[in-house]
This record gives sequence, C-alpha cells and structure tokens, in this order.
Amino acid sequence: MRQLSASPTARWALLAIFVAVVVAVLPVGAEPSAGLPAPIVAAAPIAAAAPVATAANAPPASVPDGGAAPAVPEPPRIQRVLIISEDGLRPDIVSTLRLPWHESLWQRGSYSWKARTIRTASTLPSHAAMLSGFDVEAHGLTWNNWHPSRGYIKVPTIFDSAIAHGMKTAMFVGKSKLRHIVPPGSVDVFERPGYYCKRVAEDAAAYLVAVKPPLTFVHFSDPDEAGHASGWASEKYKQSVTHSDRCLGIILDALDKSGLAAETLIILSADHGGHNHTHSGALMIDREIPWIARGPGVREGYRIQGPVSTLDTAATALYALGLPIASGLAGKPLKEIFSEQPVQLPPLPPLLVPIP
Repeated sequence: MRQLSASPTARWALLAIFVAVVVAVLPVGAEPSAGLPAPIVAAAPIAAAAPVATAANAPPASVPDGGAAPAVPEPPRIQRVLIISEDGLRPDIVSTLRLPWHESLWQRGSYSWKARTIRTASTLPSHAAMLSGFDVEAHGLTWNNWHPSRGYIKVPTIFDSAIAHGMKTAMFVGKSKLRHIVPPGSVDVFERPGYYCKRVAEDAAAYLVAVKPPLTFVHFSDPDEAGHASGWASEKYKQSVTHSDRCLGIILDALDKSGLAAETLIILSADHGGHNHTHSGALMIDREIPWIARGPGVREGYRIQGPVSTLDTAATALYALGLPIASGLAGKPLKEIFSEQPVQLPPLPPLLVPIP
C-alpha cells in the first residue's frame, strides 16, 4: 500500500493539471453542469422500473437493401464503483436542504432515507463495516482513533477482493484513522490530502479521471466536524452539508465531463447520523443514514422498499463488479436497485454464498 503525505505531491499536482484541461474547474457554489439532465420534479416511489434496453429486447432494425443489419449498441455496463461517505450526514437534512449535486444522484438513482449503520455508530467501526460487510464483532475495529500499534481490520474488505482480481483501488480520506481498514498491500493508493472535503474531492477527481480505477472510496469529514462543534441540525451543520454538496459536485462534474459517469456505479452514504453534539448509537437518529446509488442499470427516482444496512454497501459493490461474495458476510447485495443484472457474474466457487 502506497501512503502519500498529507500535502499533495508533485504527481497529484500534475494529475490536477491534467484534469483542469479535461474538466472545467467547478466554481464554488456551482450547480450541476448542463451536461447533466434537468432535475426530476417528482421523486415519488415507483413500483417498478422499465428494463434497460439491451440487444435482446431492442426492436429489430431495418436492413438496407443488399446490406447487413446495423449493429445494435450494447447498453453501458458498470466498469467501476465509487463509494462516497459523508461523515455524520443525516438523511433528513439531505432530503430537505437544497443540495443540487445530491439531488442529481437520488433523483436519478435509487435511494433510502431510512438506511441504518451498525450499533457502534462511530467513524472507524462504521466505515469498517461499510467496506467489509462484517459487523464490529467480526472486523475487530472497536476503537475510533488512529492507533498504529493496534493493527488493522481482521476480515477481508472489498479492496482485498478487487486487488486479488487484478483491479486497481484507491482511497481518498479526510481522517487518518481510516488507515486501520486497509492493511498494507490491500489498496494501491491511500491518500489524505487534507481534513476538509475540498482538497479530498480535488485529488480524488484528478485520480479518477487519470487512472480510472475500478474501485475507489472517498471520505468527507465536514458534516461530522460541524455536528460535534455546533450541533447536528444547527445552522453551522447545514452550512457544512451545503459545502459538502459542492465537494461532491467537483467529483461528479469530473466524471460527467470525462465520460466516466455513464459506466460508474456511485454509492453515496454515511457512517452515522447524530443529535445535539454527539452520536452514541443509542438513539435511532444516530444510526439512520442516507443510502443513494446511481449508475448503469440502476432504477431512477426509485425509493428502496426493503431494509438497507451499511453492511449492504460492500456486498452491493462486489455484486456490481462481478466479484464473489464471501461466506458469512453480514450484508447482502441490494439487487432491488437494479432494473437488470448489472454484469454477467461468473459462477461462485464452492464455500461462497450464492446470490439468491
């Protein structure tokens, strides 16, 4: 695992210059670019979504006299998964504030405002559960600070599976303690560009466009910082969520303008909510989190009907990438969000749990 220093290196500076050429720099306060579709006015739950057009169900094309039938283009397939976690983001805030970049995800994807994190609703244990699919009793990260002497997560993560199958992986985070989730060799790039989301988003966007890794995790610290300092649902907290929306826009704008959005499954969630100045996990408001997915084959404007757990994030990412799902995984792939199977999955080897 290559761990980069807190200040951006010359390499990332060059990558940022590269992205500046390919992707217009997003002004602070900007809303989704014209390249995105107009916002959907109504995002009410729908019973089902029409299947994505494929070569199998497309109407027959007309054949010119004496010529061959024109090729029917294949629909976009998921080539990569991007997981974005906004630390301490409460779902009721996302669903009520004017957050144009978040809206561009949930109005064009599948979402739940009632997803839940684990009972140990703290940053490190919750993110370990999100990225492994195992609860704290199995993954072993019971503390919530960076303690190098305490070692690393005790179970495989989605990054281990991706690396084992030859996929490039990356993490861009705002908090050093998340290193406990990725033992050396389990991720290609681990970078902490800074504590707040702007530098994290800029470096992540540059890397995504330049390298196009199949699996990336991005972490924003801002909502959690404001919640502890000023209180969850305070004006300062709401301002931090608005700022986090702009940081999200940096990444989404880069994906859209580079053409990567059409083949990327984006999952946006959080590690916990909060009340007053804390998040012990004893109250449900601490454990309720947003869960949003947008990408190829994902139902649009669809409120997820079944229960959603942060543990399902890992299983859904593995499912979307066609990677096997380990036996004993506590989470499950949220197949409900897909209007069709996103990839042709290979048969699972023995001792692995088949997807129902």
